Formats: sequence, structure tokens, C-alpha cells
Amino acid sequence: MGYALRRDLTYCEVSDRLVFLDLAADRYFCLSPGLEAGFRAIAAGYADTSPTEETRALLLAGLISETPAPTDARPCASPNPVHRSLLDAPTGTARPLTIGLLTGGIAFARMALRIGRFHQTILRLSQRKAAIGRGRDFDPLAMRELATQFEWTARLTQAHDRCLPRSLALAHHAVTRGWPVDLVIGVQLRPFAAHCWVQAGFDLLNDRIDAVRPFTPILIV
Repeated sequence: MGYALRRDLTYCEVSDRLVFLDLAADRYFCLSPGLEAGFRAIAAGYADTSPTEETRALLLAGLISETPAPTDARPCASPNPVHRSLLDAPTGTARPLTIGLLTGGIAFARMALRIGRFHQTILRLSQRKAAIGRGRDFDPLAMRELATQFEWTARLTQAHDRCLPRSLALAHHAVTRGWPVDLVIGVQLRPFAAHCWVQAGFDLLNDRIDAVRPFTPILIV
């Protein structure tokens, strides 16, 4: 018998603490020191066959469940290391149609988040990306063009502190056109902050390297 992390939970380690993201509840949280120690033992496969008090508490809270398979409670995987930001390339010519589609996507993402559909939006993106598969290589020119057109949207929408809806819109736009980009959400502690960006392989599409470096990925779609 083993234990499995709840399907709509993900986590990472930041500054010697485990930070969790509950997709269904759209919230971040940490465990108490005792529960965190118990969870670490489970994730490392060190949990005893007889559940401890901490294990029972984690089961009761619904964070983990018993499974006949071996324990699987791995943290978020690491994305590709970022080599460059495509925003550093010279700004190209604005294309009104593409900019309009991207701006509409940002508005739609903001509305979805406002009415509490974060989890559903992530699921839809994941399903569309799974349908593409990983076999398609990125076209550097197409990705640079996409980054350029998306940068133009900042002149039409509020870009400050709007990384999540903007990144969701960019990722959906790319995936719908067959480009399997990665949507990445990262966190930091002391003080707590979360940030979101989009990568095409080793390239950042909508952010600068220095802006994403302080954040540890907690979700990759």
C-alpha cells in the first residue's frame, strides 16, 4: 500500500518549506511543522506501514489518499532552464488581428478567474496541450513573432500585476495553434509572492529572465 497526492494539488520546496497550491480552491498554503515532517516522510517513501498521527491527519484533510500502488507524492517537476527572453529581441511590426485575438483572450481569462474558474481553465489548457503531444519542435521565428505581438497588448490592457490572466491567454493562444508551450507558476517566500509566465522550450515568451529567477515552479502545464 502507498499514498498518492490529491490530483488537484501540487507543491514545491521554497526556503526549506513546502508550499502547496490547491487548484480547486485557488489558494496557496503551508503545513504545520509536524504535518510537513509527516508529509516529507511519505513523499520520500519512509512512512511506516501503520499510519502515524500525521499520516492520519493528512488523510483526514484529503491531501493524500491510500492507494494499492507505490507511493507517488512527487513535487512539481522543473521546467526547462531559461536561456533567453524573446522580449529582448527588437520589437517588430504590430499585427492588429493577432493583437486583437490576444487582447480578447486576456479579457476572457480575467473573466474566468473572476468567477472562480481557475481550475477549469488550467484543466482545459492541459487537455488541449495533451492533444498536441511533444513531437512538434518550436519555430524560433514564429515564437519571436508571437512574443512581439503579445508585448503590444500591454499598451492596450493593464499589464501590471496581471501575470496570470495574461499568461493564460498567451498559452491558450499558442496551444490552440499547435505550439505546446509551458505555462509556469512559481512562488517565493518571505515575503510570499506568486508569478506566472510562458516558456517555449528554453525561451521566455512574455517576461524577462531576472523577473522569473526568484520564483520556484509549483505548477507547469
